[in-house]
Amino acid sequence: MKSEENYKILKSQKTKMGNIINLISTSPNPLHNSLIIGVFHGDEPQGKFLIEEYLKKQNIFPSSKSKISVLPQGEDTINHIRQYDTHLRQLSKNLRNNSTKQEIILWQYLKNRQLGCKFRRQQPIGSYIVDFVCFDKRLIIEVDGGQHSNEKTEIYDKTRDLFFNENGFRVIRFWNNEIIENIEGVIDKIKLKLNSCPPPEGGPKSSISRRGLLFIPCLNPDGLQLGQRTNANGVDLNRNFPTKNWGQNLGDNATCDDENSGYYGGKSAGSEIETQFLIDTINEFRPEIILTLHAPYKVVNYDGPAKEIADKISKIINYPVESSIGYPTPGSFGTYAGIERQIPVITLELDEECPVEDLIKPVHKIFDLFK
Repeated sequence: MKSEENYKILKSQKTKMGNIINLISTSPNPLHNSLIIGVFHGDEPQGKFLIEEYLKKQNIFPSSKSKISVLPQGEDTINHIRQYDTHLRQLSKNLRNNSTKQEIILWQYLKNRQLGCKFRRQQPIGSYIVDFVCFDKRLIIEVDGGQHSNEKTEIYDKTRDLFFNENGFRVIRFWNNEIIENIEGVIDKIKLKLNSCPPPEGGPKSSISRRGLLFIPCLNPDGLQLGQRTNANGVDLNRNFPTKNWGQNLGDNATCDDENSGYYGGKSAGSEIETQFLIDTINEFRPEIILTLHAPYKVVNYDGPAKEIADKISKIINYPVESSIGYPTPGSFGTYAGIERQIPVITLELDEECPVEDLIKPVHKIFDLFK
């Protein structure tokens, strides 16, 4: 039986109204995993309840009266907390604006995909900020000054590297003098590392039996609190993703944030805190398959290479399988992750007339299937 010590909040985000979105892991190594998302729309609360009941049943979710423990007892905060909050974003921006001479030199070789893949600089990952990272190759590059040679800093660096390694990243470090004196050799080492980095495992060929579970019980806590479909900005999160078709098929003279269109896609694609949290989660953790919980249509909808898993879910819950929900959904999460990124995505539309307690058994069986 698992204990609460295996319950981890990998990253958190505060919303406009001060509510918290959490990404929860029940796996000691959240590398090969499925992602399950509860409340997208605030007027569809079933998903949050079903996820929390599942976590309680696994004996890894604290009761409503207890304080959520982010850290296992005795462990240092830097090992486990993943918070991608506004403070960390601002700090990373400050670091980019005050890059060292060596970082500036290296960035001239990494930017604009000069080495064949995209790098980001001063990028938050978990509670850390790395100098450079290529998410596609899961490669982190750190540039170290003389302060990294003392014993205390060496221990800290090893702790950081272990955290990154456990979450599927490789780390390569260079001293400042290497950048200044032998930049060509540094670039050759990076190229070698890029070519030797295997791509992240994922897609329909991955072994389901190896997956852990990641949960976002409630992506839209503001909407849930307000009892409305949209978030606090009046945006439908499931129309806000930066897809190729965002904002299309809205009718004559309609705009994404026009109340008359009934679209509520926001002023720009990906504009919302909640949307960015989910995009960042996918970039960091590379889920191999994703399940989102909605209501009320009583169907198993799928996007991307997910037909096989949709058929299995249909047999569990006795809902029909549909590749389309029946109306245009530009900017939807299914289009963003399933169709455009080819991650198998299931949208489970629950029967809102069914008491949520009666959904526990079939939905939890579906959760188990995703492991």
